[in-house]
Amino acid sequence: MITQSNDIPTNTVDAKSLATLIIELNIARRNCGAYPKGHPVITASLTKVLRVYEDLLQKHEELILGVTSDTLMVDGVILEKSNVVYRDFSRALFERGIGALLFHNGLTIEELNNFTVILGLKREQIQQHGGIEQVWAKARINAMSIRPIRYDLFQSTDDVPVTEDKSLLSGEGLWDRFARELTLKELSYGSSEDKRLDPEILAIVLNKQFANGSINEAEIREAIANFLAPDGTISSSEIISGQPYQKLATFISNLTPELRRQFLDSSFGNNSQNRQATAERIINNLSESAILETIEDINNNRLNVSPAIFGLLQRLGKSISSTENVAEEIYEENELLQKMKTIFQEHATEEFVPDDYQKNLDYIISSDQIPSYHMEDVTALMKTVENRSIENSVGQILMNFVREGVETPEERELLLHNLRDMFGFYLETGDYGQLHTMIDQMTDGTFPVEIQYRLRDEYGRREYLEEILDGLTIWGKPRYGDIRSLIHKFGAQFVEAILDRLPEEKNMSIRRFYIDCLIEMGPVTRVPIINRLNDKRWYFLRNLLIILTAQNDPEVVALVRPLLRSEDHRLRHEALKALVHFNDSQAEKMILVDLESQNLELQSAAIQLAERCTSPAIVTKLIGLLSLGGFSQIECDRKSSIVHALGEIGQAEVLPELAKILSRRSLFRSRQLTKLKTDIIRSFPKYSPNISRPLLEHIAEGYGEIASLAKETLKMISGKQA
Repeated sequence: MITQSNDIPTNTVDAKSLATLIIELNIARRNCGAYPKGHPVITASLTKVLRVYEDLLQKHEELILGVTSDTLMVDGVILEKSNVVYRDFSRALFERGIGALLFHNGLTIEELNNFTVILGLKREQIQQHGGIEQVWAKARINAMSIRPIRYDLFQSTDDVPVTEDKSLLSGEGLWDRFARELTLKELSYGSSEDKRLDPEILAIVLNKQFANGSINEAEIREAIANFLAPDGTISSSEIISGQPYQKLATFISNLTPELRRQFLDSSFGNNSQNRQATAERIINNLSESAILETIEDINNNRLNVSPAIFGLLQRLGKSISSTENVAEEIYEENELLQKMKTIFQEHATEEFVPDDYQKNLDYIISSDQIPSYHMEDVTALMKTVENRSIENSVGQILMNFVREGVETPEERELLLHNLRDMFGFYLETGDYGQLHTMIDQMTDGTFPVEIQYRLRDEYGRREYLEEILDGLTIWGKPRYGDIRSLIHKFGAQFVEAILDRLPEEKNMSIRRFYIDCLIEMGPVTRVPIINRLNDKRWYFLRNLLIILTAQNDPEVVALVRPLLRSEDHRLRHEALKALVHFNDSQAEKMILVDLESQNLELQSAAIQLAERCTSPAIVTKLIGLLSLGGFSQIECDRKSSIVHALGEIGQAEVLPELAKILSRRSLFRSRQLTKLKTDIIRSFPKYSPNISRPLLEHIAEGYGEIASLAKETLKMISGKQA
């Protein structure tokens, strides 16, 4: 697993071990949510976490990991903000009310498993069990401890002291202001503020006022708008605790159907702004009867809401186990019983049972025994009832519904919404096999063209593309192949997302992955890349030039030439390399200028690029440089680079100058000169054998290291010719 931990305070904490622990904890958390209890993947993941944890705690008696909404801290230092794993793990902790996580020695796998179970709970579930402290105590996790978030200390503005408004600290401020907006001035129920703000009482009064015409629809809409778009003085505890939304749900549940319809239409109708998060908070707390009545209003066209909110209401409606009409349930049960009797009547089964299945039933009856199964058969059968298998089957059913067509646009929208949610679930759990299946089915030719385009848009939402790319860090190198395949299947939709990440990515392996993917995408990347050639970051432009060069599109030459004027010599060198690749005449002129430069860095870079040129002027200039100077270490290193460049060019007129160097002697620079001669002999196989062989044979007649190397080179040349 590649980690990024540059910002971890290495003077006090083992940075590498801590980064590995956070990554493995996050993977274990995701695996526990993706696989059923006791699955081998979960066990292996927890074991790996335990090993990393023990290694880290051997070096530290105690380690405190601070938590914010999207960052982690150690010793007061924020860990790398751009690391998606750190951000993902911090959000998981923060959403469950954990403000700090303390690590101690002696962690067991049972405690670790309980920890991942807690991270799999929703915030509402934790609150129902008394908060994170109560849940943690019941889990009996001793080697790890927590410091809960103090929501009462949150304040979103510096202008109001913490103790100034107790209504904000208690989570009642938002509801108070909403209640006062709705005719509260006319209520007189004694001096008790709690009684006057009770949501049931307020609903009763509002029902009467609405029936009498003393309050109009405009006043209701204004109060709703103020509630759904609160000002900056609202405390964070109100948003997190959800108390105002619970009270609002109670208030809505007690309204008359007509008034409730107007309220919901104002809040979440088709013409309202997108309030998905707020809708979930409120609707999840509605009474069962209010939910069922609202669904009935929608079905009877008395209320119009967005497909997303309708889907939420439907899911809640299906989960409600209503016992209001026992007689009706008994009737339905008896009716079902009569239907079952009809199905299983003797000689009537052929009307309902498939032929193959009927044959198996007849065989069992005639044999008077149930056939036994081998253990592997039972194991295979049990897998079909695992959560993952059921989810996959549900996905297949949804795809078939979409494929066969649905009666109304509303039903189609709901199915597409569910498919999109399922795609997001597979992404979160790292089930790339199912992701590929959903995409492949979408393009198998059985869907109408308009549905294919719609599904591609749904699956290719920017947040999903980002989640796929986050998988490179979250799941590591074993998933690179799956992610690369997903990128190729989406194609152009990924270009902008990858280009946005490329300059910010610090992991070299992932940067290389991004560059390779963009190169493989081909022409669809050309315009987006060209649009970014005015970027000021030299390293980003260098990567863009690498991509354009690898795609071998000569039309980009005119766009690359201006980069030769860059003040950054590294970018200038990369632009020159790209132009040399396209055999641009301006690039060769620039190389000649640099070869004559007194700046040794520029000259060295030009020698490296010269090996890609066949211009006679460049060859002549290189031969001239080879004959200059003596044989000091620096000069010999430079001449070795020239020898390598000339070898790549392979022009015959170079050999006489090389022969002169091979015949030279130096009393004080013999070691450096011998190294240079060795490089020359090793470059001979790159020239024509007919020209280089006579020279090698002459050198091989001598004695010493150079003569032995010449003999070996002759054998190599002869072997290639054979």
